[in-house]
Amino acid sequence: MSKDISEADLAARYAAIAAALPAQQKNYADWIASGAIDVPALEAKAAAMGLTLDVAGGQIAYADDFEVMPLCFDFVYCRHGKTTGNTEPRVYQGYVDEPSNALNEIGLKQAQDAADLFDGLKLDPDLIIFSPLARASETGLAYVRRHPELEAKVEYWEDAAEMRFGKWDNKMVKDMEDDSICHLFYLTQNAVVKTFEPYVRPSDGTAFAAENFVEMATRMQGMLRKLNEKMKPVAQAKGAAPLVIMYGHSMAGAALQILTGNGKVVEGKTYLGFDGKYILPNAQPVFLHKASDELKK
Repeated sequence: MSKDISEADLAARYAAIAAALPAQQKNYADWIASGAIDVPALEAKAAAMGLTLDVAGGQIAYADDFEVMPLCFDFVYCRHGKTTGNTEPRVYQGYVDEPSNALNEIGLKQAQDAADLFDGLKLDPDLIIFSPLARASETGLAYVRRHPELEAKVEYWEDAAEMRFGKWDNKMVKDMEDDSICHLFYLTQNAVVKTFEPYVRPSDGTAFAAENFVEMATRMQGMLRKLNEKMKPVAQAKGAAPLVIMYGHSMAGAALQILTGNGKVVEGKTYLGFDGKYILPNAQPVFLHKASDELKK
């Protein structure tokens, strides 16, 4: 199927994919039964984040004993502006940095609008983290370029990059087989599913293995720990909570929302969502954690 497709045809295509849910779920059950995933290891990773994992369904939920990791810094997160890749027809847009993943005209304006919002907040960040992927860093640079004094505070962290979808990266949802388990990711918020075929970067042939959502969230948890250690001396020197601003992505942002206690439960369900309406809007600064509020208590 080509990218040129009418709205009616696209809606029909998505409806056909949704109708194939039973076949997708059967294929997923067979995939789990095959031993493709180390289930105990994945459950342990979820538990280490204070989450429960229903492997049969693929969903995650807050455990009864979930606690937000103690963080010494205030944390503002901003997802990148729109790209061609997250404009219909939808694609899996993860650890990819090709022309189709760059900010489009709307995204470039959104980056400036986000910079306006940051200016209005009159923040004084101690550290600004950019995902190395251009759509995130270019969104952040719209703000930083207005304030040359902030350039020295910018760091590019590989850990902040988006979830890796492997071979699914930059593939259109409408072009994937109806019964592919990939569709469970967004249809049922499946945090286990992934492909074992890597994404191969066209420019140099480098291969990148896929992650599922639990694995990516574990990466985000490690990044928060790293940030905490980095900012502790700053907090001690200031006698106040330092401010960290991070420019990143949808899935990474959803994982950070969950880890900071801001996760959203899927309507009518008990498990957490991370796709569709459960992700942060493009180019909107959001406070995910305010350590300064804790200091005031």
